[in-house]
Amino acid sequence: MMIAELRAQRAQVMDESAKILAVTDGPEKREMTPEEVAKFDELIARVDELDARIAAMESEMVPAELEPAMDMSSRPSGNLRSEYNKRIQTRKVNPAPGFVRDYNDRQSIRDSAMAFRGWCLGKEATNEQRAAAHRSGLNLDGPICINPHPTEEQRAQSTTGSAGGFMVPQGFLAELERRRLAFNPLRGVARVIRTESGNSMPMPTVDDTSNTGALVAQNTATSETDFTLAQITFGAYSYKSVVNCSLELLQDTGLDLGAIVGELLGERLGRSEAAAFATGTGSSQPQGVTVGASAGKTTASATAITINEIYDLVNSLDAAYQPQASFMFHQTVWTYLLKLQDSTGLNLIQRNLGYAESVAPKLLGYPVIVNNNMNSAITTGLITGIFGDMSKFYIRDAGPIVIRRSDDFLFTSNAASFLAVERFDSKVVQSAAIKKLTQA
Repeated sequence: MMIAELRAQRAQVMDESAKILAVTDGPEKREMTPEEVAKFDELIARVDELDARIAAMESEMVPAELEPAMDMSSRPSGNLRSEYNKRIQTRKVNPAPGFVRDYNDRQSIRDSAMAFRGWCLGKEATNEQRAAAHRSGLNLDGPICINPHPTEEQRAQSTTGSAGGFMVPQGFLAELERRRLAFNPLRGVARVIRTESGNSMPMPTVDDTSNTGALVAQNTATSETDFTLAQITFGAYSYKSVVNCSLELLQDTGLDLGAIVGELLGERLGRSEAAAFATGTGSSQPQGVTVGASAGKTTASATAITINEIYDLVNSLDAAYQPQASFMFHQTVWTYLLKLQDSTGLNLIQRNLGYAESVAPKLLGYPVIVNNNMNSAITTGLITGIFGDMSKFYIRDAGPIVIRRSDDFLFTSNAASFLAVERFDSKVVQSAAIKKLTQA
C-alpha cells in the first residue's frame, strides 16, 4: 500500500471521527452514547496506526537531511483535537490496540523502521540500515523480543530487543496486535497477566457469594462461617509459528515490512491462541473457557435452542457477576439465534441494523463475543454458548514474544523464514462466574 493511499484512508477516518463528535456541539448538544464512544476510540486508534505506518514508510523513502518537519496541521484541531488528546490519556488505563506516538522523536522512529528492515534482510542489509540498527540497539543477527500488550500504556519504548532498547516499528506492533485480537477475541475481555519468566505461578481463588452476614440479638454469639480457599497453578506452554517471505519481496523498498510481517505473525499467533483459550483441555495445554466454565443450562433438544433457554442461562449466573457478563457463540450459532422467530414470523431478537450495532452486537442487553473456535454445530452434548464475567478467565503470558529469522531454512528458494515463539497458559479462576449452554 502506497503512502498516498494511507493518507487518503487517514483523511476518511478523521472525517468519520469528526461526524461522531459533532453530536456534542451540534444542534443535538448531547453526550455520546457508549456505542459512539467505542467507535470514536476505535477511529482514533486507527489514526495512530496509520500515522505510524506513514512515518515508517517515509523514513525509508526520504533521506533524513531532506525530510520536512511534520505538519502538525494534519492533526485533529479544535474540539476534535481536545477530544483526541483526552482519548489518548484514557488509553493509559484502558489501552486500545496500536501505539501512542511520540511526535518529538522522529529520528528514533526513522532508525527503528530502517533497523527493522535491515533485520528482515539479514545478510543483505545495507550499511545505512546497519548504522540505524547500531543506534537503535538492535543486533541484526539476533532475535527480537517484543511485548505487544504492556500492562499500562502501549508505547514503542516498552518493547526491548536482544541488545536492549530497540524500538519495534509501530507498523509491525500495531498490525501484530490488531490481527491477533481479530483472530482471538478473548484477549480483549480476559484478564491478562504478564510475567518475565515461565516458572509455575500459583494463584489462590475463593468463591464467597453464597455466604452472608447474620442478624443477631444483643449479647448473642454469631456463628462462624469459614471461606474455602483453593489454588490454581499457571504454567507456560510454548506455541510457534513460521512465516516464509521471499527476499525479493523484502528488498522492495516500497513495502511496509513491519505491517506485512506483523500482520502475518499476528494472524498465526491469534489462531493458535484462540483455539487454546476456547477449547483447551487444561491437561498438558492451556484450559479453555468452555472447559473451565460451570454448568449453566442444558437444552431440551439436542439440535435446537430456544429463547427461553437463553433466559435460563442468564438466570443460572449469580447476579453479582451479571453486570460484567458477556455471551460468547460461534458465528453460526449466533446467526441461528438471530433467526429465531415467533408464530407470526417476527424475529425474537431485535437488532439495530446501524453500524454501531454491527460492530458491537448484544443479546438481552449483554455484549456478544463472536468466537469461531466455539462449537458451530448444534448437536448432542456440545457446548454451544457461554455466558459470564470473562474477567474471571485469566491469560498468563510468560515473557515476550520472540521472533527469529533464518536465511538457511529455505536457502534454495531464496526466501527468509521468520519464527515466532510465545509462551502462555490460561484458566478460569472462578468457575461460578462463567456458565455454559450444553445441548441435551
